[in-house]
Amino acid sequence: MKKVELIVIGLDGAVNSYIAEKAAAGVLPNFAKLMKRGSFLKDLRPPHPPFTPVCCSAFMTGATPELNGNISDLLHKKNSPLSQTVSSYHGDHLKAERFWESAAKAGKKVLVDSLPVSAPVRDHSIWQLEGTSCNPGRMVLPDGTNEYTDIPQQVWLFDRNNIPAEKLENCIFSSSPVEELEKGKYKLLINMDFPECNYRKYRDFFWELEIRENSFFLILDDKKIPLLPESWTNPVERKLNTCDGKFLPLTFRFSLRKLEKGVLIFASAACYIKDRVFPEKFAGIFDNMPPTPVHKEYIFFHDPFLHPLCIDSWCFHNEWHKEMFRRALKEENFNILVTYMGDIDTVNHLAWSEYVKAKECSKEKYERIEKYVEEIYKAADDYLGFFLDEVASDETLFLILSDHGSIGVKQEKSIYTALHQGGLLEFSDKEKGIVDWKRTKVAPRGCGHIFVNLAGREKDGIVPPEMYEKTVDEIITALQDHCRNEDGSSYLAFAVRKEEAGFFGLGGEDCGDVVYGLSAGDHASTVHAEQIPTAKNAFGSMRSLGLLAGKNVKKDFILEKGVFLTDLAPTLCHLLHIPPPAQSNGRVLREILEEE
Repeated sequence: MKKVELIVIGLDGAVNSYIAEKAAAGVLPNFAKLMKRGSFLKDLRPPHPPFTPVCCSAFMTGATPELNGNISDLLHKKNSPLSQTVSSYHGDHLKAERFWESAAKAGKKVLVDSLPVSAPVRDHSIWQLEGTSCNPGRMVLPDGTNEYTDIPQQVWLFDRNNIPAEKLENCIFSSSPVEELEKGKYKLLINMDFPECNYRKYRDFFWELEIRENSFFLILDDKKIPLLPESWTNPVERKLNTCDGKFLPLTFRFSLRKLEKGVLIFASAACYIKDRVFPEKFAGIFDNMPPTPVHKEYIFFHDPFLHPLCIDSWCFHNEWHKEMFRRALKEENFNILVTYMGDIDTVNHLAWSEYVKAKECSKEKYERIEKYVEEIYKAADDYLGFFLDEVASDETLFLILSDHGSIGVKQEKSIYTALHQGGLLEFSDKEKGIVDWKRTKVAPRGCGHIFVNLAGREKDGIVPPEMYEKTVDEIITALQDHCRNEDGSSYLAFAVRKEEAGFFGLGGEDCGDVVYGLSAGDHASTVHAEQIPTAKNAFGSMRSLGLLAGKNVKKDFILEKGVFLTDLAPTLCHLLHIPPPAQSNGRVLREILEEE
């Protein structure tokens, strides 16, 4: 099984300084081991804007956004209304060759697992699992407009002195409804009124629960499934009725947690992914394997009662993918494995600003966040350990990277507000942030890009062509005037015309008329978005994680100079003795290579 030449592990949002610190402290032993065996890229810069699909596209193609086509998280296409965008997570929008496609042409066997923008597959010799989103169980459809999950996760709470209880004291999350059938028996109801995720149109349904003294049993088809404290059931499959009159399978795991005042029962759905893999024989390895867990743990993140469920979810995800790799490697002798873990960035979005103390929170909440951050990085370290121990040989090349970093934000601010203050963007409902597209002259479309609502170019455009140049000037002026902190200082790093955007890898026909970037100030829309790739302050850095180790790579070496995500694919191809991707404009990082 240990014939793999290259293993790439993408860790969404992983912060390089945190990993370096915790590896040195012994908290992340597998990262420490790999750092001793390889080179750490201290100043690895993502493209602009530092958003997952933009960064993943730059990494896998070795090409800047203008060349690979993925210039932002959302793409606005010509001759469509300015209100419409499509998601760049779907690989159909990628205009450049991925490095593993070049490797496949050279005869390498490749398996790509869940990396955003990696699917759909274009070379049918490549084994592909998912890859049109950043989260298992969610998919971006080919038109880029929808993503969905089979079913929302559910929680039921019971107070021992009052069964069933609507809510436990201090519990933030509202429990799902419960109906009493008779003494000791209850209906646990699931409401399927979630159009955005119930794409299979399941009808509402329920589980039947029996409580006998302190024992809890799920009743299904005359079977009693015990719910044991602090543990999970095996996967439980049900065929559920749909609005179309069909019966379709769905799989759940159940967990029971004992609390100070009662118990919590949690149902986590899982989804089948056979329709998201290639080739057909790859789908066969899932025949006797439980489906992958659906990630919705973020809805429980801030609830003190429910935080263990987040950690369990991360572990389930990694264990599932470990087993998938074990089975796949028994089927084929792969040369290249590419995999991805998205949960670190989930933690960043939910808690990084509090973790780095850009925002204040209670001591109790901070301790919980601190534990979350440590546990998610430990999960990543464990995942790396699997590949080190079970898959790699002494000569296997490793690349561990993140798409971007994370910067704490004191106060969220929207670029929409600056444009509105400049008299260029109109709201139909300002409180809800709903744009009046019939009156607005300009609008952000995708992170870092602002488009003029130009008549003749945009469907229903209102700005006359002769006013285009003036409107572009007004956009830049509005950003310069209104992107300001409370003390009057600016948090705008730059705002330029698209014709001037080539100096940081943007431009082209799909680019916004004005491209902007924010500094590492206190204000932005979130922890990574419009901030420039070199943004760094007391609350974090936008720089990516980069750790390369293996044959012909310098050992125990830290590269201080600035390098780019686009440099990684050419470097990997150089080490594998294969041509770089066709559109690549990155360079080989010879500073970290040993003399051959």
